[in-house]
Amino acid sequence: MIYNFYVFGRGRKLLCREEWNRTRSCADIAEETKYVSGLLITLKSFAQQIGPPKTQGFLSYTTPQYKLHSFDTASGYRFVITTDPSVPDQQECLRHIYAELFVEYVVKNPLYHLGVAEDAVSKCPAFISKLHGFLQTRPFF
Repeated sequence: MIYNFYVFGRGRKLLCREEWNRTRSCADIAEETKYVSGLLITLKSFAQQIGPPKTQGFLSYTTPQYKLHSFDTASGYRFVITTDPSVPDQQECLRHIYAELFVEYVVKNPLYHLGVAEDAVSKCPAFISKLHGFLQTRPFF
């Protein structure tokens, strides 16, 4: 099962957030987003400090309640998906969302201005539509 999907831009700015199959609704989306962003920064720093030389970050972590998958792009975007703990690694899924959907329907969209507004991705309804369509075809949706 997929629970949440996030896209963060440079400077930890939330560009997109989608939600499915959650058992509890989120009381404060802004607060949850801050926690997720802070957690990602902390885990990346932690992995770099204790990992072997040239460690760039982490790919995922698992708790008894959920699994968080993270994909960082060279251009500074971070794609995150939270799933059921039993879902396997989703690096290829996140890479596909970035390369085939985000770049095509957001970055190349003339209405999208890099980093101008937090809801800039919402000006790209084709991306949201394609994202939903793609994720709903996944076997773990």
